[in-house]
Amino acid sequence: MKNKKIKYICILTFLVLCGLFYIMTDDSKDAQNLSISDGSVTEAEAASAYPKPTEISKKSIYVYVCGAVVNPGVYKTEEDARVYQVIQMAGGILPEGAENYVNQAAAVIDGEQLYVPFQSEVEMGVMDLKNQEDGESGVNINTAGLEELMTLPGIGESKAQAIIQYREEHGAFQSIEELTNISGIKSGVYDKIKELVRIR
Repeated sequence: MKNKKIKYICILTFLVLCGLFYIMTDDSKDAQNLSISDGSVTEAEAASAYPKPTEISKKSIYVYVCGAVVNPGVYKTEEDARVYQVIQMAGGILPEGAENYVNQAAAVIDGEQLYVPFQSEVEMGVMDLKNQEDGESGVNINTAGLEELMTLPGIGESKAQAIIQYREEHGAFQSIEELTNISGIKSGVYDKIKELVRIR
């Protein structure tokens, strides 16, 4: 009877030890798997797996801003810059400047002269004379605002707005003939204004 009891105790002890060994082995595997999992993807590897898109450098252009601005001069900007941005670079428009005379939403062109007129010049009709003196007679359809475009024969408010909308959607006019792409400007109107406009 005593030997049988000792035998049962030995078997029970063996089973307990086996259970403990199994539990310890399983925990070790979990720890190992966790370690492998934690170390499998480092920040560097994650970054290489999802590389940053290559940044496309934009072309630099130069624009001469003058007239009724705080600091006239030549300014370097990016090729998709707008008129209002280079005007801000020049310190903004002076209080006596004709702010509404310039379309500030228009795209700028490399090498162009952006002239912001004074209100007194606009009121006295001096702008046409100044353009002639500069060898640049005519209305610049790439920079002219609504009021200036409406000075052209056959161009009312709706057609002037259509010109502005066209250059905002398609970029600067590359030729005067592009005006005929605008709805409402047919050959008759175009013939009236083609000698009175310019693109630079």
